[in-house]
Amino acid sequence: MKKVIFTLMGALSLGFTAQAQWMADSVLMGSGSVNDVFYSLQNGTVKTENNKNWHLAFSMSPSDSASIWANHNASNNFVKVYNIHKGSADWSTVSLADTAAAMLCYNNDKGWYQGALNALPRSSVFSFGWGTYDMVSHNVFGDSLFIIKANNVFYKVAIDSLQSLQMNYFIRVENLTTPGATVVDTIMKGTAYTSSIFAYYNLATGTDSVREPASNTWDLVFNRYNSFVDQGSGPIPYSVVGGLSNKGIKVAKANGVHVDTAFVHYGDYVMPWPIDSTMISAVGYDWKSFTPPGPWIVPDSISYFINDKSGSLYQLQFTGYNGSGAGIIYLRKRMVVPVAVTDVNASISAYEFFPNPAQNEINITLESKQASEAKVSLTSISGQQVFANTIQLHSGINAYTLPVNTIPTGNYILSLNGTQIRINEIITIKH
Repeated sequence: MKKVIFTLMGALSLGFTAQAQWMADSVLMGSGSVNDVFYSLQNGTVKTENNKNWHLAFSMSPSDSASIWANHNASNNFVKVYNIHKGSADWSTVSLADTAAAMLCYNNDKGWYQGALNALPRSSVFSFGWGTYDMVSHNVFGDSLFIIKANNVFYKVAIDSLQSLQMNYFIRVENLTTPGATVVDTIMKGTAYTSSIFAYYNLATGTDSVREPASNTWDLVFNRYNSFVDQGSGPIPYSVVGGLSNKGIKVAKANGVHVDTAFVHYGDYVMPWPIDSTMISAVGYDWKSFTPPGPWIVPDSISYFINDKSGSLYQLQFTGYNGSGAGIIYLRKRMVVPVAVTDVNASISAYEFFPNPAQNEINITLESKQASEAKVSLTSISGQQVFANTIQLHSGINAYTLPVNTIPTGNYILSLNGTQIRINEIITIKH
C-alpha cells in the first residue's frame, strides 16, 4: 500500500535559463562501501554513518505503511529475513529448522513504504506483511513470525503491534544461536525521531538509534541497497551501490542526451514531472556499468534533474566511480532553477494520495490548517473530467476515499481546489 507525503511548493519559474557553473564534488563511502552517506545538493555531504550498526529499521511515519526494513546496506547477506510461515501463537515452537522451508524477504527500492518485513504475500489490503491493520483501534497487530540472521547470529522476532498514532512498535526477540530469555522491547517515536524516516534497531544490543540527519537537511543517501535486477531469467534480489531519494524529492532522468542540451531543455523532463519521479531509486545505481576486469564505466550522456528539499532544481551528473578501492563516487552539479516560491499561507500543510497505481479506490488524506471547503476532481490526460465532488475539511487530519473501480485504466490528474488549496498530481488507474 503506497503512501507518500509531499510538502506543498509553488511552480518552478521557467525564466531561469542562464548557463550555471558546474560544481565538482565526491562522496566517500569507504572500501567495500561501508558507509551510508547522506547528501545535500546544496551543501554536499551532511552525515556519514557506518552501515553495520543496525539490523532492522522501523518507519516513524504513518504514511509509510508500517514499513520495517532489513539492513541490506551492508549486502543482502548481512541481514537475512526468513518468512517461516508461522503465526504469533507459534512462538514457542520456532527453531532453526524452520529456515529450511522458509522464504527470504527483501526490501523493495521503489519506496520507503516496502521493507523486507512487509514483503509477505497479502490476502487483504489491510495487511502490511508482518501484521494487519485494525479499523477500530487504527493500530497494526502482528500475525507473522520471522527468523532473522543478523551478522551471523539467528534471532526469532515477532512484531506484536504498532500504535499508529504514536508510532510505537512492540516487539519480541530471542537469540536462537545462543538461546536465552525472550527480550520484550518498545521502539518509540517520541521526540527522538520526529525528523527521521526510520528508527534503527540493533538485535544484538537491543537498542534503537538515530542514524539520519534531520530530514530537511538531505536529498539523497548514497549506500548499498537491494534492488531486483534482471539477470536474464527474470529479476533477482541483488546488492547494488547508488543513491536513494529522501521523501518528497522529485527526480527526472535525461538519458542519452548531452548534459548541456538537457540543461537548456530541462522543462521537457520536469514539466510535468514523470509519474515515477518520487520513486526513491529514481537516481539509483545504473548510471554506471562494469564489465570484468573493469574499470567501472560512467557514461557522459546521463544526468538527473532533482527538486531538492529547499525547492531548488539541480542538474546532477556522475563523472566517475571507484568501487573496488576507496569507494568514491565522483559527481558534478549545478543549479537550474533557484528555490521555488512556497505559499506559507497555504491552507494545506501536507497531503497524500494512495495507492498509486490504484485499482478500486484512491485514499486521500489532508492536513488542513483550518476548516474549509475543497473540490475533488479526476480528469483524464485528454481533459475529460470523470469525477467531481465537494468535500468539507476540518482543521487537522482529514480522510476521503475516491472510488475508481468503474473508471477506465489510464493516467489521470487528481486535483483538489479551494481557498488557498491548489493540488494536482498524476494518478494511474490500473484494473
